[in-house]
Amino acid sequence: MQTTSRNILLDILKVIAAVAIIAVHCGFLFDLNKIAYHLTCNGLFRIPIPFFFCINGFFLYSVFQNDRIKTWSKRVGILYLIWMLIFVYFWITPVQERFVKIIPTLLFGFNHLWYLAALILGGLLLYTFQKLSNKQLLIIALLLYLIGYTIQTLSNFEVFAKQAMLAKLINFPPLHRNFLFFALPFLSIGYVIRRSNFHLKLKKRQTIMFLVLSFVFLLAESLINYYVNSKASLNMSISFLVFGPMLLLVSFSHKITSSLDSKLLSSYSIALYLIHPLIIVLITSFFKLEATPLTIATIILSVIASYLLIQMNKKLKYIL
Repeated sequence: MQTTSRNILLDILKVIAAVAIIAVHCGFLFDLNKIAYHLTCNGLFRIPIPFFFCINGFFLYSVFQNDRIKTWSKRVGILYLIWMLIFVYFWITPVQERFVKIIPTLLFGFNHLWYLAALILGGLLLYTFQKLSNKQLLIIALLLYLIGYTIQTLSNFEVFAKQAMLAKLINFPPLHRNFLFFALPFLSIGYVIRRSNFHLKLKKRQTIMFLVLSFVFLLAESLINYYVNSKASLNMSISFLVFGPMLLLVSFSHKITSSLDSKLLSSYSIALYLIHPLIIVLITSFFKLEATPLTIATIILSVIASYLLIQMNKKLKYIL
């Protein structure tokens, strides 16, 4: 347990972000108000993944500087394999008759585990690009993200609906939600923020102003998307390029000092993210709940399960 006070705002935001992801996967507010559901689960609550990638990119700077890329890759790789095994029943059962279908799942990750698959591949790719200038990295990040966003848009508007094979490919989520078009852009942004020490250059008032503006941008984009195509699933939004990094910058410019164990808070954010799909399956197997009650129940049980995982991790390691 830590005995000295330190800024734990980043760790608090990570826990809140993990809870937001649970809300998305449970369809929070869908049973109460469709617009509110869209603005949250197809808008604001989608920001945690870009935020998490920005955080990872930020800390990858020290990994590269200390030549610990092998250790980092091993750590993330083992975590990915362990949780793929934990969820093995859910991804191997549907395709056991056609074993070849397992290959895309192993490459891109099952369900929420796509994040770990994208993280390790995106991190390794960023490592090969680390000698590029900040400007070059940001340009590449923007171009790659826009390509992924374009693919998602083509899918949502069913542009290739009449070409069966092409439509099937475009509608395959990992085609845009992957290490190249999603993870690498935000990893690069976080990395550039750290390498340039940009997080130390903005004043508190500036970060708040930019955060509010990016928040309004995100809500406006979500609202436009709702009226243009309310059925679209939005993994990627243009506003994420601003709002995700701003959350990272705010966490460094504003301080919440506490003697709480920041590592414990961080472990909770990871555990909540990894375990909650199992909790959702457990609840829905015995009870029929509307989206909002399901969200609340999942959060409560996921917190309990996360505590147990953290205790197990003290002895088994690599679970978190």
